[in-house]
Amino acid sequence: MSADAILHIPEGINFDCTGCGNCCFTWPVPLTDDDIKRICSLEIEGVKEEPVHLIDTGSQVTLGQLAFTSALGKRNDGKCQFLSPDNRCRIHDQFGADAKPSMCRLFPYTFTSTPNGVYASASFASTGVLFNSGRPLSEQRQHLIHTYQLFQKLYSDLSPDWTNLQFVDGQPLPFEDYLEIEGRILSALGSNDAKESLREERADKILIGITKQIALSVKEKRDFDKIPGLQTKPRTVDSLLINALLSAYFPDNVYRENYCEIDTASLARHLVAPPDKVLAQFAGGAVSYGELNQYSLGRLNEQAENLLFRFAYLKVFSKLYFGPGFAGLSLIAGLNHLSTIVSLVRIVLKLENVSARKLGSAITFEEVAECVRILERRLTVAKYSRETKTMLEVLLSSSDRAERIAALAS
Repeated sequence: MSADAILHIPEGINFDCTGCGNCCFTWPVPLTDDDIKRICSLEIEGVKEEPVHLIDTGSQVTLGQLAFTSALGKRNDGKCQFLSPDNRCRIHDQFGADAKPSMCRLFPYTFTSTPNGVYASASFASTGVLFNSGRPLSEQRQHLIHTYQLFQKLYSDLSPDWTNLQFVDGQPLPFEDYLEIEGRILSALGSNDAKESLREERADKILIGITKQIALSVKEKRDFDKIPGLQTKPRTVDSLLINALLSAYFPDNVYRENYCEIDTASLARHLVAPPDKVLAQFAGGAVSYGELNQYSLGRLNEQAENLLFRFAYLKVFSKLYFGPGFAGLSLIAGLNHLSTIVSLVRIVLKLENVSARKLGSAITFEEVAECVRILERRLTVAKYSRETKTMLEVLLSSSDRAERIAALAS
């Protein structure tokens, strides 16, 4: 870490590897040329005498400013070829952590550089992060510093521009002013165990309440719920947006698709000429929103609700929900996007129950965790065009829309 860099570490976030091996199953692992040379030179006990299984990804896997030309292939059972029967990494066990592929060494950490320091974060694609298991990140500063040095090496050209932040589209937001607002958001979401045990409100609804308060500072008053020149009813717009987000964030096979984009052209066509009856398309088939509204999901169990709070908290802390951290959205649109995707997790759970005719069945923590894992994976590989950013900015500047979507997720 450079001498002038300040590392900010989130409170209430824990992680130690659980040894589940999930990150070694199915998930593609991009490799640098140095990774390939290093791994191919190792004589690894317990691995058959065969070449390292590499997949030529061309330009499909690009993270930050660094293109990974290959990916580590999997065995026929979907597992990494270096994984032992007890889900241990043979490279790590025999040669140490620094011998592993760079992305394996980084996982589940990520870092965001800002004018007032570097913010550490952790991916909810990790089982340990999902369960909040292990030691607090605040007690692992030296390890995080070491990991950040690797991050800097891999992403040497990654330099987010925080000089053009927008409060709403067209209203600039100085970074110092943003930090003051962020403090209020983090305080409202909370992160410590004492607050978690007393929570009665949902994370998405808290975010919406905060956004509505913040929006009082919009200088040019606008009705963000009404799109100029569009006669489509707001609730129909809500439904079309939900379908577009479902398709992008919860595809049929999340492991196969290493690219996430919203079908803006299709969404725009439907906004102009919406179908007579909007349905939610999901694995179990089409579900009408009327049917979905008739079923109340209610509160999830405490562990699951706390997971959604941690997810929202960490996205805000690490600044990965608006501006250069996510698609260049304004603060208001970014907060509404964040509350909407938290609501979307609940909507997915409702859709699964409705389509499977399991109305009233208890939702397990594992079901919620898998939804959050998939969502995190999709956000990680999101590459939004200018058209998508503009569409999201228009549709997600309305806190009323976010509030209606949250009601649908109730």
